[in-house]
Amino acid sequence: MKVLSISVAAYNMEKLIRQNLDSFVGSSVRDDIEVLVINDGSTDNTADIVREYEEKYPGTVRLINQQNAGPGSTVNRGIENASGRYFRRVDADDWVDTGLEQYVNVLKTTDADMVVTNYTCVDDKTGQTRFVKINGLKAGVLQDFDSVCADLSLEMHAVTFRTDILQKNNIRLFNGFYTDIQYLLFPSIYVKTVLYTDCNVYMYRVSLSGQSMSAASMQKNIKMHDDMVFSVVNLYNQAKAISSPTAQYILSKLVYVCGTQLGTLLSFVPGSANKKRLFDFILRLKKECPDAYARFCRYKTMRVLRFSGGLLYSVICKMHRRRLGL
Repeated sequence: MKVLSISVAAYNMEKLIRQNLDSFVGSSVRDDIEVLVINDGSTDNTADIVREYEEKYPGTVRLINQQNAGPGSTVNRGIENASGRYFRRVDADDWVDTGLEQYVNVLKTTDADMVVTNYTCVDDKTGQTRFVKINGLKAGVLQDFDSVCADLSLEMHAVTFRTDILQKNNIRLFNGFYTDIQYLLFPSIYVKTVLYTDCNVYMYRVSLSGQSMSAASMQKNIKMHDDMVFSVVNLYNQAKAISSPTAQYILSKLVYVCGTQLGTLLSFVPGSANKKRLFDFILRLKKECPDAYARFCRYKTMRVLRFSGGLLYSVICKMHRRRLGL
């Protein structure tokens, strides 16, 4: 059995996919990993390039083609096809650092439900890097998740899950965008133990034009983001009945994505329809998750909106749009 399955989501990535794959196949632990490249209906030469690697590195690189269905669907396909003991996501425009070898060797010796590593953000335009070291966990010590999770602040780039947790509990993401948070949180209610290893693994490329978190993309796909927010609301309500610490871990992320949704709703040109959409979101959150709503209301913008009874909506919109350069 392979130690680690890596799911690589690829859509029209012919310019970057070689850097991604080279970072895996050039490693001394190449035989311990499988790289599942989910080609999400690319119309360029992505599939042909991956097929080259598949032929050169059989058993390590595997091409899986599908019709274009969105980023979340590629993760689902990766989970379905994974045969390694552990599972990790790496997007096709990102790559892994030399810490991969130390990390895989740690995976060989642990049975932790979740393994956490450091990562680095790399600015695509300037090449500047920002190292992100994980706080709140003791390196090399298997810890009870409930005892540490309430104070954890993690991102998708830091986490690895035991594959059977994902497969046996039928973890499935929405097909579209903004599913990183689902991948991070959906398995958490099944995680009992966590291990942090102090090595840098994921190299996360930022500032790419057209990324899904740009203002224009957020506006275009606001319904997807809204659906994601309320999927996390449902998860929080489920977790609250099981484990208070895990629920608090989920709640902190939930409030953060609510803030992102608020920012997007305020980025539209002010008008009656857009104002209604904003307050419909706020009222739904208040109804379905009072805990998140209470924290959400601590945001300065929310305090002003509530204090003014919505009368300052247009002013706040214009100020927010100016900050975004809209």
